[in-house]
Amino acid sequence: MRRSAIAGCAAVLALLSGCGNDGASGDGAAPGAGGAVDVSHVHGMGVDPADPDRVLIATHTGLVAYANGELTKVGDLTTDLMGFTVGPDGRLFASGHPGHDEEGPMALGLITSTDRGQTWRSVSLAGEADFHALDAWSGGVVGYDGALGALQVSDDAGATWVEGASGTDAYDLAADDSAIVATTDGGPEVSRDAGRSFTALPSAPLLQLVDFSDDGTLVGVAPDGAVHASDDLVEWDRRGVAGRTQVQALTTGPGDDVWVATTESLQHSTDGGATFFAVASW
Repeated sequence: MRRSAIAGCAAVLALLSGCGNDGASGDGAAPGAGGAVDVSHVHGMGVDPADPDRVLIATHTGLVAYANGELTKVGDLTTDLMGFTVGPDGRLFASGHPGHDEEGPMALGLITSTDRGQTWRSVSLAGEADFHALDAWSGGVVGYDGALGALQVSDDAGATWVEGASGTDAYDLAADDSAIVATTDGGPEVSRDAGRSFTALPSAPLLQLVDFSDDGTLVGVAPDGAVHASDDLVEWDRRGVAGRTQVQALTTGPGDDVWVATTESLQHSTDGGATFFAVASW
């Protein structure tokens, strides 16, 4: 669990559970979508840089891919992937705990894959860090260590780390060359000095999940599924609603693609989050 941040989001969800959605969306997947793979818990997502129509889904029991209307298991990993992100160079970064048939320390630190998730190797902090949120950009990797309750930043692809700002209890992270945004139970916060300090975004809505799109727009999802976007972190545009159940993960793709995993389905938008349709259910 992600400490007080997830508790805050859960509280908001409880308050909003009786509210209806006003955006075009649905939880009914196309016939034949889904499959025998386990997608009961989704901890993160990313678009496969080698195939923009293939979405990688980090779950409680390993990595799953969605493509061409189907969900398939990726590799043999059964790890509980608590944190997950796709780097700009195509490398996958993750963290978590070994699966029931796997060896290793309970906290895996940072692991990486350079073959689209087929195999993984340890990078750093094995037995020490449990990153519950991760993001990568051209300048490095940022993670929220759930074991220590601390933000950590690396400028060498996770080989070495420095501790970031204290007191930032992040539920989700989004990073690009200009900023790191963390979602907290008090609202989104931004750092423009590589995580050394954070300030609140007073005009921003309460967001649970965030990601920077290719054009630098920050796309975020509120606990009630409402999608918001900002290209300057000052003015916000409320777009549509993703699904009718609790959101679990968000990623953006090329152009106006937005993908959201809820507790019941994978939702896809091709218009920047204005409208969504379910492409797979679980």
